[in-house]
Amino acid sequence: MICHGGHNTVCEALWHGLLLVVAPIRDDQPAVAAQVTDAGAGVRVRFNRATADVLGTALDTVLRDPGRREAAGRVRASFRAAGGATAAAVRLEALTAGAK
Repeated sequence: MICHGGHNTVCEALWHGLLLVVAPIRDDQPAVAAQVTDAGAGVRVRFNRATADVLGTALDTVLRDPGRREAAGRVRASFRAAGGATAAAVRLEALTAGAK
């Protein structure tokens, strides 16, 4: 997936184990891009330098490196093991119950 590094887009892609090419623009996107690259699940390119050649090279990098595919799979597994929205709702309800 090629994206600007929005948190939702990145999480959805990684939920499905997709590899990422991230071109952050602003706000939290550089931090999200750093998390993707630190996890090994993708590469970052500079938004203002994201030419067709740069994007092609980035895509080749993520698609040809089996370690990146394995990293995306590890993130996918960890997201799924966390329980998703249902687990978050249960935890939030427990927190609010304890605050009363």
